[in-house]
Amino acid sequence: MLGTLIGVVVCAPAGAQQVYKCGARGTVVYSQQPCSNRMVDTEQAGAPAKPNPKGVDAQRLEQNRVMARSLRQRPGESTEQFETRRRRARLLETDRDECARIDVRMPVEAASLTNPDKVEVQKAEAALVESRRRFGELGC
Repeated sequence: MLGTLIGVVVCAPAGAQQVYKCGARGTVVYSQQPCSNRMVDTEQAGAPAKPNPKGVDAQRLEQNRVMARSLRQRPGESTEQFETRRRRARLLETDRDECARIDVRMPVEAASLTNPDKVEVQKAEAALVESRRRFGELGC
């Protein structure tokens, strides 16, 4: 009879309840209800999209081609012009544009230093100092 009783107990379904394991401030708490009212349906949530490695590689290849073209000396270009262009190829486009504007502005400011009016000469000196400072900051 004892054997029958053990067989019934083992075969009987254990009235299992669903248990939720929740973390609260570094401690583990077990509960019969979900830890949060916020439920996430993982069936409908899509996986985050990864960038297409082929597209990234194609973009990087094109950037390398452009850089390689800029690092070749052009026909009729002096060594100094080539070095300036090569150095500026690493700059942001906005910085390259500013360097080009400074290239035009500095000779005008230097020519203004020969003006007979002392006030104009002082303005030109201050402008030339500022242009040279910015030229150095940008790495033109």
